[in-house]
Amino acid sequence: MEQKKKWYERMPHIFVLLFSLIVFAAVLTWLVPAGTFERQPIEGTRAEGVIPGTYHVVEQNPAGVMDVFKSIIQGMDASSSIIFMILIASGSFAVITATGALENGLGVMLNRLQKSKIPSVAVIWGVTFLFSAFGIMVGPEIQIPFTIVSVAIGLGLGYDLMVGLAMIMGGGYVGFAAAPINPSTIGTAQIIGGLPYYSGIGLRWVFWVVSTVVTCIFITIYAQKIKRNPEKSLVYGLDTSGLGFSKSFDEYRLTKRQGLILVVFLALFGCFVLGPTKLGWYLEEISACLLIAALVSGYIGGSSTNEIINTFIKGASGMILPAFTVGMGRSIQIVLNEGVVLDTIINAIAAPLSTMGKYGAGAVLVLVHTVINFFIPSGSGQAATMMPIMFPVGDMIGLTRQCSVLAFQIGDGFSNLIVPTLGAVIAMCGLAKVPFDRWFRFASKLVAILTVVGIGFLMVAISINYGPF
Repeated sequence: MEQKKKWYERMPHIFVLLFSLIVFAAVLTWLVPAGTFERQPIEGTRAEGVIPGTYHVVEQNPAGVMDVFKSIIQGMDASSSIIFMILIASGSFAVITATGALENGLGVMLNRLQKSKIPSVAVIWGVTFLFSAFGIMVGPEIQIPFTIVSVAIGLGLGYDLMVGLAMIMGGGYVGFAAAPINPSTIGTAQIIGGLPYYSGIGLRWVFWVVSTVVTCIFITIYAQKIKRNPEKSLVYGLDTSGLGFSKSFDEYRLTKRQGLILVVFLALFGCFVLGPTKLGWYLEEISACLLIAALVSGYIGGSSTNEIINTFIKGASGMILPAFTVGMGRSIQIVLNEGVVLDTIINAIAAPLSTMGKYGAGAVLVLVHTVINFFIPSGSGQAATMMPIMFPVGDMIGLTRQCSVLAFQIGDGFSNLIVPTLGAVIAMCGLAKVPFDRWFRFASKLVAILTVVGIGFLMVAISINYGPF
């Protein structure tokens, strides 16, 4: 008898969802009155914003069948710089990862943490912060192989499977969600909004630290509770056999070559921070740094040119789905723009939000992005799909574009912890032998707390008129 699929396993493919939205957008061009706003340049950005009160009706221009399919090509073309940056980043990190420098570097650090005589709670904080810091630069997918390591540490400290899984997933995903320099979410959104690349980094660093601290506290409270009473564990009685390390921690060694590669990796991190904020770098320069780092790391690691190229291509190919998702997301905007109904939709959304005031409307935007993330779990894809609408809405209700990016970052990022359509979430749960429904019970509370914290930061951002500094 065929086993019945879980609800989250019956979700349609992301391309099906996005194409359905493109078709829906085309239908709207026939049903929604065409209209437009007058626009003016936004100081400190490369974009133009709507001028409230200037909306007026114009002649209808409905989309046809050919327009639907043309929009996909046009969306890919309009998003080409973002798409190539995503592919180059993925390929470059694959080359760096293949050298073993990141794995052995993390292994050596975790080994020292495990052997140290510091309290077990401090180990939880150290491991969680370590994976959170790693999550700033790369997605949690890169951390999947360390799931077993984190779980083994949790069990070795006398806790349960959930604590081990929470240290790597909580740390990794929160680091990725609250990262001050995330190219997939912040970078994509800022490009669409015409903002300087990685601008507003100061507040985001504070946001990352606070979010990671909150995650550590949440894990610690659960860990202490189940240590006092193991029967309160959400995974009580589950089989933990075979969840040791893939190899002994004592086997982790960092060679001189790998040490040099870590220096290159840290230099790349510095380029990500200083280039856009101090030197005015944009996508071209960031992508060039990624290519340089990949080549230098590959050669230091002893790989031939052909091996570097093959590893790069293999790594980039793994990001075809999210890269194409960006293009298809942009296609929705193109259909609505060509049909001259985007401004009508913006006007309809902004009208009720304007009655809530900037603070209330900002909180609502966070919740909207949270809901949308269950259907479009790709951060860059959601940015391309929603930000062309959300930026003008934010403009009309008095939010700076930096605040609109922060609202998107909060709503999209934290909910990734409980989105079952994300392959890494299911993979890491599987490796830790933690059923997804139990992880959901644990992580959903953390997501709710982090969202409240995020909204608090958004309120601060709105109060200081958070801009591109």
